[in-house]
Formats: sequence, C-alpha cells, structure tokens
Amino acid sequence: MKQKSTPDGEPVNPLSGLRGRAEKMLRKQPAELDKMAPEEIKHLFHELQVHQIELEVQNDEMCRLQQEILVSREKYFDLYDLAPVGYLTISEKGLIVEANLTAVNLLGLERDYLISKPVTRFIVKEDQDLYYLHRKQLLETQAPQVCELRMLRKGGAPFWARIEAMVAQSSNDDAPLFWTTVSDITERKRAEEERLEMVQGLQQTQKLESLGLLAGGVAHDFNNLLMAILGHADLAMQEVPPMSPVRERIQEIIQASRRAAGLCLQMLAYVGKGQSELKRVELPALVEEMTHLLKTSISKKAILNLNFEQGLPPIQADANQIRQIVMNLIINASEAIGERGGVITVSIGARESDLEYLRKTCLKNDLPAGLYVYLEVSDTGCGMDEETQQRIFVPFFTTKFTGRGLGLAAALGMVRTHNGALRLQSAPGKGTTFTVLFPAALPVREEVRAETTGTSAAAWTGSGTVLLVDDEATVRDVVRTMIEHLGFSVLTAADGRQALDLYRERGGEITLVVLDMTMPHMDGVETFGELRRINPEARVILSSGYSEEDVVSQLAGKGLSGFIHKPYTLENLRAAISLVISGVKSTGAGRGGGANA
Repeated sequence: MKQKSTPDGEPVNPLSGLRGRAEKMLRKQPAELDKMAPEEIKHLFHELQVHQIELEVQNDEMCRLQQEILVSREKYFDLYDLAPVGYLTISEKGLIVEANLTAVNLLGLERDYLISKPVTRFIVKEDQDLYYLHRKQLLETQAPQVCELRMLRKGGAPFWARIEAMVAQSSNDDAPLFWTTVSDITERKRAEEERLEMVQGLQQTQKLESLGLLAGGVAHDFNNLLMAILGHADLAMQEVPPMSPVRERIQEIIQASRRAAGLCLQMLAYVGKGQSELKRVELPALVEEMTHLLKTSISKKAILNLNFEQGLPPIQADANQIRQIVMNLIINASEAIGERGGVITVSIGARESDLEYLRKTCLKNDLPAGLYVYLEVSDTGCGMDEETQQRIFVPFFTTKFTGRGLGLAAALGMVRTHNGALRLQSAPGKGTTFTVLFPAALPVREEVRAETTGTSAAAWTGSGTVLLVDDEATVRDVVRTMIEHLGFSVLTAADGRQALDLYRERGGEITLVVLDMTMPHMDGVETFGELRRINPEARVILSSGYSEEDVVSQLAGKGLSGFIHKPYTLENLRAAISLVISGVKSTGAGRGGGANA
C-alpha cells in the first residue's frame, strides 16, 4: 500500500484520518447516523479492523526491536565493560574520555572520577616519561604502540601495566583519540625478576665454583712447595748447632712458611675444603668472648652494638673458623664506614627459614628448610651497588685499595664448609647487611669425646720400611729424609700404580704406607682401597692439604690408620707414625705445620 502525503510532502497517517472521521460521526446526532448507508458503515468498520491489525503488527515490531536493543546493550556490556583488559579512550591532550569497568577496577576508582582526568595522574612519576614517549611514537607513526610502565591504584599502590594503544579519529574529525588497553602484568614481572635472579645466581655460583677450582689447585701446589720449604728448614734446624747464628734465619724461614700455610688454609676455606674441627658451639658466647678484640679492630669513629637473643640452640661448627667469619665481616663493615663515623650492629638469633628465603642467599646450596641460627652484621656505611655486590666475594677484590687477601671470599668458603648460607643486602648510601645462617644442631642426650693419647717423647724412633707415595719429587725427597731421620728405610713411589706394584712385590717388609691424597692416574682413595685388597691389615697414613674431615669421611669405617695435614714438620710426622706403630689410631693427631702450628 502506497502511503499518502500532504501537499507539503509530509506523510499522512491513515490511522489519524480514520480516527478523525470516527470521532466526527460520533458527535453527530443518532438521527444523522441512521441516514448512513449500511455499506458505508460496513466499509468504515472494515477500515478500522485493518488499521487495528496494522497497529498490532507495528507493536510487535517495536517490541522485537526493543528486545534486540536490550540484547545489544548486554553484549556491549560483556564485550566492553567486562573485558579481561581495561579499555581507556584518551584524548589528544591526554585526558580520559571513556573507561570500561575493568579499567575502573584496575585503578580502584569510580568511573565518574576518571573521566576528564589526565591519564598521567595514574602513572608512577618516574615512569611518566615512558608514557610521553609512547604517545609521541603513536602520533608520529600512526601505528599501534606498546609500552610497559607502573600505574597507581587508589591509595597510591603501584602495579605493573602493559599499555597497548592505537590512533582513532574523534567524532568531530579534528582531534585524534587514543584507544588504549591496560593489562595488569605484575605477576609476570615478578616471575621475570625471579627468573633473572636465578640466572644471576647461577652465573655467580658458576663463577665462584670456577674460582674455587682455581683456588683449590693453587692451594694444592702451594702446599707441596711449602712442604718442601718447611721440611728442609725443619731438617736443617735439627742439624745446626744450638749456638749457630744460622738457626735464627732458619727459624724465620719456618715462621714464614707457617704464615704462608695459613694463607693456604684460607684459600682452602674459600673452596670449602679447609681444615676444620666441628664441635657444638654456643654462638652468642663465642662472639661475646671476641668483644674486646672486635672493638679494637674497628675504626675509632665506629660504634659497635651487640644484640643477642637468649636461649638459642647451639650450632655444629669450628670455633676458629666462626671467629674468622665474624672478624672478616666486622672489618669489612668498619672499612665501609671509614672516617665518617657510623654504627656496626652484630645480631644473633634464630629463625625458621623456608626454601624461598634460602634460595635468595649467595651460596645456592639447596639447603633444607628448618631452624637456623643467624649471625647478622650490619653497618651504616657507604653501601654497594649491584656491580660491586657481584664481585664482593672474588678473592683479593676490594673497593679501597689494592687487594690484601681473601677476606669475604674466605668467609664465604667457611660458611659453605658449615653447610650454611650467606645473604647480602646493600644499596649505595644505605649501608650493608650480611646475614650468615648456620643449621641449628640437633639436641643430644650425651656427648662422648674420646681423647687420643700417644707418646710424647720427642726422641722417638722406629724401625722397618715405609712406603712413601707422592707425585711431587720435592715432597718425596724431603719426606724421605724425615722418615729416614726417624730410623726407617724408605721406598718411594710417584703415583698409585707404582705404589701398588711395589707393595705386591715387597709388601711383606713394608711396615706402613704414607700416601698422598691428590695424585694423577690414581688418587689416594683409590690407591688405599687397592692396598687394603692386597693386604686387609695394611697400615696407611693419608696425607693431604685438604680438610681432615673431608678426606677421612671418604674412608670412614675402611681401616684408615691415620691422617697428617700438609705441610707438616718432623715432629708432626713423628707423632703420626709413632701412634700408628704403637697401635693407636692417629686420625686427628697429625696436624700439620699451619699458621698456628
């Protein structure tokens, strides 16, 4: 049906015309209505029915359109307001024009508050330059841009956000708009930081292990040289007349050798194989005994504070090494304070340490979670940047002047020896804190200590044949002379294979074997095992520059007769051999000529 229109071109509503005619008829007198022809009334009634149907159809269409609008609004709400990322529409001037519900929740603010506010108000001040650069690149390239920065929630709490934006024209076609998505990537950033820490920790561990291998190799060779120097000097002292002026010079050589042996022990401690004697130690009491020494060791402008908890469990430790750790950390703190003055605080306590905390330490020893006694040394000194922290445990490294020693590197090795952990916290201008963790010793009902006694006669001599096994010719030469000085004849072998051949051939006349631990082709442990297979009663003294505990633990329960630590003197060797010959186990009695020998 073609719709009628007025002379002005306006559409004519048929329903309104029909209604007008009907109302006009109703106003007429009944008599006039009677004059209408039946056909006319019937036609009018028909038209009313038709238009009623049309109205019902239009009403149904309007209801359908209204329902579609409602569905569209719901879809819009789901797709825009409830999107998994925040949507912001930002004007060219940087003002927020629109924001979806996700963005509102991310920022923790009301939508009305966000509208017309500068977006930079919700960006961490230090990261605002990143946003300005991001917007500049958007306008210059007209291509989508991505940046990561820190935004602020209600109350000023920062979170990491990924911003991705594109340029769109506004409705008035003059000023561009920025359609921007905002995603919370705080967890991803945290995971990346943890992964980076793990990588850096692994690199640091690998570096320390490489340095450890180097230090261990140097210490081994250095010990052999010292063995030759100290041994020959000791033998010369036995032959020089008491009143000879040469004795004083020889004594100086011996003392210098012992000091060098002390440095060698520090290198071995750095590797974690230093000589140690573990006992149950009360850490607060041990440090309390050192108070006077600590106060005299620090700068006169530094104040020393002690903060010890009471009732702490003991630790299984070598007291001398613990003293060395404390001293090294205190001296480092004093040097960090320098002449400016400051405070050094030594704290001792206990804490339950979980795996996450232990993974943040410098050693990464895969230590078990549990109760640890901690020693914490903090200072108010200059602090360290990240680069310095990465090098602080490198031997001979210092920020003051030419490196003087192993210092913190040795302390790290000693901590490793005690199955402990060390954590460093520092920042430039904010001081430094070293936290050393020692596993708390398990409670025991009773400690049984066996005292080893043996002959103390300095003139003791023996008889028989000793098989001396060492890969260093200079060591074989000086030790052979020592053993001969004690009344024995000596057979020498340069390695384990040669020693086994000699023992198979002349084992019946060999009284005991002095066996070096570290040799090529076949080391001391392997050689010892083969000697015991040949003769289960073979008496063997193992010799090494490494820790007695580290060496002897490999042969526990296998019949090792004794141990002697390199470098050693004639008297050390006499004591070790005499105990074996007399039938007393000499492990622990044959200490070498170290710094305190």
